[in-house]
Amino acid sequence: MEFKDLITEIESMPAFKEWKKTHEGFYLAHAFVMPSDNVWQIGYYDKESNKVDTITKLGDEIKIEPAQEILKASQEILELNPEDVKISVKEALEKASECIKENYSKEILLKHFLIIQHLEGETVYNITYVTQSFKTINIKLSTIDGKIVKHTLEKLADFG
Repeated sequence: MEFKDLITEIESMPAFKEWKKTHEGFYLAHAFVMPSDNVWQIGYYDKESNKVDTITKLGDEIKIEPAQEILKASQEILELNPEDVKISVKEALEKASECIKENYSKEILLKHFLIIQHLEGETVYNITYVTQSFKTINIKLSTIDGKIVKHTLEKLADFG
């Protein structure tokens, strides 16, 4: 399922509509998925309280986790506009795979996850791979055209 369709489906569900009545200040801030599990966790952020409610899509149902306070970010958490996500998760992962082949071909990949979020002035797929050598490869690419914005390789101990 495409991201825009996922958000439309979640936001049209009765449970979401009921939740939204008492969470008017919350807005879509991020989406997290481990592609191997294909379970989406969608974060709705409230600037005033600095809290995020997480909505997990499980089949035809959603589960809403109560608000959790988040660490103050170095930059403002902006609203994520689903219309800014023009390329699919599959396309994003293909572009990330090309980047890995070109730059990190010696690394053996174990697991990966991705976050769709607004960072440093643009909406990006923020894709992280954990490698067998206890490193992380992080690739940020534009959700509009798939262009690689930044990629890094770091030791897991340095991650954070």
